[in-house]
Amino acid sequence: MRNLSAGTVFASILLSVSVLRAQEVPNPPAAAVTADQPAGTRDVNLEVFINNVSTKMIGNFKQRSNGSLVATAGELREVGIKPPAHVDDATLVELGTLPGLSYQVDDPTQRLYVQAGDKQRAPHVISVRQQEEGKVPEPQSGYGAVLNYSLYASSNSLFKNSSDIFQGISGSFDARIFSPYGTLSQSFIAGYSNGSLDGVTRLNTTWSYSDPKNLLTYRAGDLTTGGLSWTRPVYFGGIQFQRNFSLRSDLVTEPLPAFAGTAAVPSTLEIYAQNVRTYSGDVPAGPFEVNNLPVFSGGGQATVVLRDSLGRETTQTLPFYSSNLLLRRGLLDFSAELGVPRRNFGTESNDYDNRIMGVATARYGLTDWLTLEGHFEGGVDLLNGGVGAAFPLGGWGVASVAGAASKSSDRSGSLANASLELSYDRWALYARVQRAFDDYDDIASVSAKPTTSTAGGLAILSAGVPRAIDQVTLSVPTPLDLSSLNLSYTRLESADGTKSKIASLSYNQTFKHTTFYATAFTDLEERGNFGVFAGLSIPFGSNITANTGVQSGPDGLGLVADVSKSMQQENGSFGWRLRTSEGQNTNREAALSYRAPFGQIEAGVQQQDRDARAMLRLDGAIAAAGGGVFATNRIDDAFAIVDVGAPDVEVQQQNRPVGKTSQSGRILVPNLNSYEPNTVSIDPKNLPVDADVPATKEIVVPADRSGVVVKFGVAEAPQAALVTIVDKNGAFLPAGLSGRLQGASEDFVIGYDGQAYIRGLHARNSIEVSFEDGTKCHGDFPYKPQRGEQVVIDNVRCF
Repeated sequence: MRNLSAGTVFASILLSVSVLRAQEVPNPPAAAVTADQPAGTRDVNLEVFINNVSTKMIGNFKQRSNGSLVATAGELREVGIKPPAHVDDATLVELGTLPGLSYQVDDPTQRLYVQAGDKQRAPHVISVRQQEEGKVPEPQSGYGAVLNYSLYASSNSLFKNSSDIFQGISGSFDARIFSPYGTLSQSFIAGYSNGSLDGVTRLNTTWSYSDPKNLLTYRAGDLTTGGLSWTRPVYFGGIQFQRNFSLRSDLVTEPLPAFAGTAAVPSTLEIYAQNVRTYSGDVPAGPFEVNNLPVFSGGGQATVVLRDSLGRETTQTLPFYSSNLLLRRGLLDFSAELGVPRRNFGTESNDYDNRIMGVATARYGLTDWLTLEGHFEGGVDLLNGGVGAAFPLGGWGVASVAGAASKSSDRSGSLANASLELSYDRWALYARVQRAFDDYDDIASVSAKPTTSTAGGLAILSAGVPRAIDQVTLSVPTPLDLSSLNLSYTRLESADGTKSKIASLSYNQTFKHTTFYATAFTDLEERGNFGVFAGLSIPFGSNITANTGVQSGPDGLGLVADVSKSMQQENGSFGWRLRTSEGQNTNREAALSYRAPFGQIEAGVQQQDRDARAMLRLDGAIAAAGGGVFATNRIDDAFAIVDVGAPDVEVQQQNRPVGKTSQSGRILVPNLNSYEPNTVSIDPKNLPVDADVPATKEIVVPADRSGVVVKFGVAEAPQAALVTIVDKNGAFLPAGLSGRLQGASEDFVIGYDGQAYIRGLHARNSIEVSFEDGTKCHGDFPYKPQRGEQVVIDNVRCF
């Protein structure tokens, strides 16, 4: 058995190997001598048998004048023979020089019989998850713009006599312009109260462009720097050059399990991961390897079942562990930024540090069992750099270690970090330890402005690197099914010496359709900070759920109860919520929400103690694309303008209804995923019977937060008919033949009973049908449209 690695498990499945004798063959095969090879050398094509079992492959060999056979290393590997190590595929290899291998040639049957052990045989490789670039659809992007908005308005107290019941309105906005050349986005927040505008705060202004072929994303403007688990990303104003694996939805970056074994006879192989069958297929006799096996993230077990033609089974269960801390061998992940740090994001529009800084982060899969990490950041008065590594712990988990050092002006320091992930059966453990020594600095600590209180001038915000971080999370199995018990502990010592130790315990248990949950936490440094909550969650169907519980904390004991109906994604759905919290602080609220084609509306009333307020919220978007302007629900990612060509047609996304087309025959579908295949379909049941529907389903892959136009091309007056075509004897023409209407650019196909659906008809029409033997026949028929009915034309003779 080969060594196990995280995400890659090698298992030997040993079966008894039948030893079959090679047949004695008297003569070498006959073959022609080619002009470009030495005299006496012949090209021969032989069916290859290994240990008297056919590989079902024919190999191309060269036979020399002394009767010996040679072939390229690549050809030998293709037919199941292992060539010498470190030999190029084009190198010629003489079969007689391979140790532990013997062969005979049968001239009359043109067969090559090879006797070889498993070490002399090239394994049959099965790649379960193909990563072929040609199968990835090309992303699409049009031209257009989107404005997302979220508006919130509230009233003054409803119990006080006030002439001005309106308190104010606030809103957050996200605008973007997209094109094939990238996306320019701008977000900001604004407010209005007391009859005046409270001001506008700019958030992000960013241009981005992605290259799916090379998996790269470029950004300019406001951005977040890349980082690792032991670094602190910061807001930047500048440029970024970054690897982006999410541009390929089919790409798996983690090492995937691979199983190796040997079959004595042709067999069937099945592999189960967490009791789910992930692969089933045939394997020939001899060694085999199964690569790129999709598994679940985290720890688990894989069961390998090998079944021969007699039904005999060999089963082996093996642990595996898949983690995003590891990269597959040869993969490089990186991010590089240059710019100035941004401060007070969300409260200040243009607060930038005036010092230019640079950041570079990289991860590289040196092997499937070792991922290297590196990080550098610095600029004026700062140099910071570190390295790390992540590696598997057999099939049980993953560990990582890292170290870094910094120098800032006359300050210097270092940092050490280590983490551990373990999983066995239903046990799971995560632990992390980090220590900062001396005066360790990074960009976040040297560029931040400390906030001070008005009393005493003491800093109340520490932007420095924490002196110590200790984290432990343990998931413990319980005797009951559908239950979980989790314990966690976090110790944090900030740069200014403030300490906290938070311990928590949570438990979940599901009984049929009811879930019981309980959580308790406390700060061991300040025992006054504690909380306990326990409750029940009960679903009632129709998306209605009831929750009730009891909570205890520094404010005393409280009871909580709420009943809610969740709103669905399709237009016209609604939801509601009733909630009460009884205790020292009383809080009651009621809300009603509705999803309209133009956005989502929520209205509610909230009572806190003896005060009550009303609120109203509207979330939506305005999009301009495909030659139209649409008011719709929020568009956080990509969207599609679906042009059906007919009104009141139901449109579905991923087989889920999203609405019906308007009078213009179009609808905007807002919830598409960028760089992933999205299925958009229509339900033609509301179309007229004479409508022409070329397709009912399309698959689109939109680019980054862009819009695409999907045209189904439905025509309500298609000038088409269902035509029955017969030969000169009156017999139906065979199904599968193709024909063409005179003057048309596309063929039609004849189905059963000689029927063909033909478009583009005129008052008089001529057709030509091609037979399998190359002959053709011709026919003529008249056509008269019948509004609202499917035109049927019978007995068109083709001579």
